[in-house]
Amino acid sequence: MSEILEEQNKIIISLLARLVIGIQQIEKIVRGGKKKGDPDKFVLAYNALDGTTSGVDLAKIVGISQPAMVSVLQTWENEGIIYKVGKSSSGRYAGLVKLPLKKKSTLATKKENPDEIEN
Repeated sequence: MSEILEEQNKIIISLLARLVIGIQQIEKIVRGGKKKGDPDKFVLAYNALDGTTSGVDLAKIVGISQPAMVSVLQTWENEGIIYKVGKSSSGRYAGLVKLPLKKKSTLATKKENPDEIEN
């Protein structure tokens, strides 16, 4: 498939995901129900799902074991928010959309860096 068609397919998939599932629902699935790990890191891992990132690399992003990451990926696939890419037996996936990262509040930042001067 040509690069142009691949890019068009990604755009169509992303638009359909936004219409059918919604960004908030996808984010809720990605962030929710985790026994271990920082929810923000799961968002980073989800956003890294481009069809080339390995499960080992995703596990490193989140800070969990590779078998635990496989379980997360299977859950996400069952929920319909990722899909397998290619014919690789190593299980490469792509996400439907890029999720926004939560920004730290200004108050929390000031508490962490009380000596910082505002401009």
